[in-house]
Amino acid sequence: MKKTIISVTFLVAMGLPVAYGQTTQQPPATQAKQKKVSIAKVFDKLSKSSKVPFFYSSTDFKDILVDESGVNYSSLDASLKYLKTYYPVEYEIRNNTVMLRKTSIKAVVPSKAISMAKDTVTVKENKIDEVVVIGYGKVKKSDATGSLTTVKMDAENNGNPVSAQDALTGKAAGVNIISPGGAPGAGSAIRIRGGSSLSASNDPLIVIDGIAIDNSSTSGSGNILGMINPNDIESYTVLKDASSTAIYGSRASNGVIIITTKKGSKKTRYQYSSNTKVSYNPKMLDVLNGDEYRSFIKNQYAGNAAVINGLGTNDTNWQNEIYRTAVSNDQNFSMTGSVKDIPYRLSLGYTNQEGIIRKNAYERMNLSLALNPSFFDKHLNVNLNYKPSIENNDFISNPASGAVSFDPTRPVFDHSTPYGLGYFIWTDASGRPITQAGANPVSMLDLRTDQSKVIRHIGNIQLDYKIHGFEDLKLNLNTGFDILKSEGNIFVPDNAPLAWTSIGNDGQGLMENYTQKKSNLQFDAFANYSKTLGRHKFDVMGGYSWQRFWKSYNDYQTNITGNKIYKSILPKSEYILVSFYGRLNYSFNDRYLFTATLRNDGSSRFAKDNHWGLFPSAAFAWKIKEEEFLKDSNFFSDLKLRLSYGKTGQQDIGGDYEWMQTYTYSDSQALYQFGDQFYQTIRPNGYDPNLKWETTSTYNLGLDFGILKNRISGSVEIYKRTTDDLLNKISVAAGSNLTNMIFTNIGSMENKGLELTLNTIPVKKGNWQWNLDMNLTFNRSEITKLTLVDNPNYGVNIGNVSGSTAGTIQVHSVGFSPYTFYLYEQEYDANGKPIEGKYKGGLVKDKSPMPKSYLGISSKLSYKDWYFGFNGHANFGNYVYNNIKSKDYKTKTYSGNGTYSNILSYTAEQGFENLQLYSDFFLENASFFRMDNMTLGRTFKNISDKFDLGVSFSVQNAFVITKYSGLDPEVYLGIDNNMYSRPRSFLFGLNVNFK
Repeated sequence: MKKTIISVTFLVAMGLPVAYGQTTQQPPATQAKQKKVSIAKVFDKLSKSSKVPFFYSSTDFKDILVDESGVNYSSLDASLKYLKTYYPVEYEIRNNTVMLRKTSIKAVVPSKAISMAKDTVTVKENKIDEVVVIGYGKVKKSDATGSLTTVKMDAENNGNPVSAQDALTGKAAGVNIISPGGAPGAGSAIRIRGGSSLSASNDPLIVIDGIAIDNSSTSGSGNILGMINPNDIESYTVLKDASSTAIYGSRASNGVIIITTKKGSKKTRYQYSSNTKVSYNPKMLDVLNGDEYRSFIKNQYAGNAAVINGLGTNDTNWQNEIYRTAVSNDQNFSMTGSVKDIPYRLSLGYTNQEGIIRKNAYERMNLSLALNPSFFDKHLNVNLNYKPSIENNDFISNPASGAVSFDPTRPVFDHSTPYGLGYFIWTDASGRPITQAGANPVSMLDLRTDQSKVIRHIGNIQLDYKIHGFEDLKLNLNTGFDILKSEGNIFVPDNAPLAWTSIGNDGQGLMENYTQKKSNLQFDAFANYSKTLGRHKFDVMGGYSWQRFWKSYNDYQTNITGNKIYKSILPKSEYILVSFYGRLNYSFNDRYLFTATLRNDGSSRFAKDNHWGLFPSAAFAWKIKEEEFLKDSNFFSDLKLRLSYGKTGQQDIGGDYEWMQTYTYSDSQALYQFGDQFYQTIRPNGYDPNLKWETTSTYNLGLDFGILKNRISGSVEIYKRTTDDLLNKISVAAGSNLTNMIFTNIGSMENKGLELTLNTIPVKKGNWQWNLDMNLTFNRSEITKLTLVDNPNYGVNIGNVSGSTAGTIQVHSVGFSPYTFYLYEQEYDANGKPIEGKYKGGLVKDKSPMPKSYLGISSKLSYKDWYFGFNGHANFGNYVYNNIKSKDYKTKTYSGNGTYSNILSYTAEQGFENLQLYSDFFLENASFFRMDNMTLGRTFKNISDKFDLGVSFSVQNAFVITKYSGLDPEVYLGIDNNMYSRPRSFLFGLNVNFK
């Protein structure tokens, strides 16, 4: 049976070695009689006789005829070796599937060629050339001139990720992915080459099957990519330099990630996979237990009978009360085949993920349908994708911080007071609740409900038409949608501890209902013309794009009876992007490559005079390996030099109407009384009518290499990015605007870096194969301008910390990296102990939360049907401010209002007496290496003639190596006050491939 394209990239990702310089042998063509048949027919007959599916492109093999007399249909192994030996065929057997690829062939001078029968040619070189996805098209990797990385999903060594971001962690140089913690369903921050903005978004543009998605957050969802099932992803392509990204213009300053999902095929196949995961909290904070706390209070407040007599008699471990061992499961079923010659792929997925904190859970149900028919002798190719999903979230008001600080001598439940609904609550001498106190952590879980449902539909249809009689010209039309509706509700009953310590501080509960709707509609049309004239090859593309983003949000908060309104808002907004773009690819002698792109973007987020932005790029590549002095080298299998420059823009500035005068209605609690009536007021907002694009210029120099038949391959990249017209919040003269602070284009920032990628096959012998891939990135960011007139003392204070006198501890300042820490330098005594309240001078700008370098590593060792793999990543030179430790001090254990608070064991033994938030004593080097996942598995290929069975055991977040004293060194932007630990998980996997 014929198999449609999974693509050459999949073959490479599965570890297919590149065959280079293979000696050509003569087929048995001298027999008296030859039986010439289509090689595709041979593939079909072999598939039927062996009951093993074949993967191949019918287009690639349509003109190849073979001598069938050399094929032994009773021996699959012998037949494949025969075809590989005498014909341009490469193959590999994976998961009981034969994957085939036609190799490129070159005729040699007859005198040097071995005599062959008619209709055959001598194979001089078999070289698989990977095809990669780029903006508005595909290109052979050997012809790519820009900086890009393709990451394939390896089902055996992907760590069974729940989110699309997690599958990319540590897999690409220049890409740093930071998860916010251990909450189920939470998304991760993605930064490509450090980001390029201070006030606007630093998120990359994400394109799914040609649809550019909305990167803005969604109420009721913790992840903008939560709707995508990683099992449906075929590959990621990360575009990093301007040559690659400029075709996307105004949204490409932070890089582009193209996600390509799996497509249909004509071969009928069924696959089922199941994973069961058990997770636990690997590390809790060391705090005083009940007896230790009572002893500490007696020593700390010796002689104060009132404080000592106020202690409780219990010994409650509040952390144990809120954490649990969580059990999650993930089920996936997929089928491929064809209906009336229309290839399809249908998949169903179900994920149920429990959090390690009680009541916190995430559920996802998704469907993916792909139809890929061809018409008119494959002149018209159609790709139709539809991906509906439902996400259900059980959120929590994270009680982890309260569990650390709540008095361990108090009980969880207390029925002696009419307040708190049976849960312990702080009360004063008169028996009334103390409103300025922490809430019982268990009651925060049990007496608060926070649920949401997100329904999302993503789909597109892409038509690619090759003009009849003029096949060099292709017309492409892509139209799609991304529609979302999120509904959520929050409920806190009357008299709950939270109703006294927050909300209205009056015991009245909360009922909140919110709804958010989003609509993203896209239309793209472009033409592509390719022509080869002798040694000259031209590829010209030009197109038009239109995209509309619309959203609305309704949030209504009241007390239980509805007579007290806390919030009532109903905003709507939209913006539109219109673009014209083009690209020219030219190659001479398949050796010298040139690419130029130009995109003219129009955005409604700017005033008329600034609507449009022009973003050009140019790149040159030199295939050094094709030069005569290296062409016949057995050492180098690939060597290519790349150079590029380009400009990209940023229009994701946070709001849709920042450039125009807008007004805000007062909420229901701020009405103006006129007579006996209350009226809403209208307040004007500040604005900058001259707001325009942030623009990033990028230089990139790269070298791609392959050694020893690509047993060792990789790349080296050097880049420099400069962002101008950076948005910064500055003061304006009184009376000149409707506010005293506005965002305006006034700053500049620079990123410099080096990226190293190394892919190796250290072992490939017999039944053994070991693949080891690594990438290392060095990056430095520096702010070069923030004001019209340079002022070394000027800085933008940021980085809020928690504590009784919370403030900021970071600064944006010229000459420093973004988010540089701004703290007092602590003084120490002769024994190295910090002297409380004593510092060396004033505030000092020093240290950055951004890593100086970061590493990714991936390994897979295979032996027969067994495999063992691991994936890890590391950060070096990043600093973290331990806010959990800094807000802890001895005198906080008792407050004047009669409440008690627990402290860390460290604080009790050697901590400060009073709050010292601004000391750099709490700033720690948080370099780390994390083993993200380790997997051991085996495939049972001959267990049945109906199916193959695969089993695996994995560990996620296996271990972390670090000197950081906090819970976890991986903290986004460097302020550690999130106590939701990343869980350690054990997974048991089952995979069934039906024959």
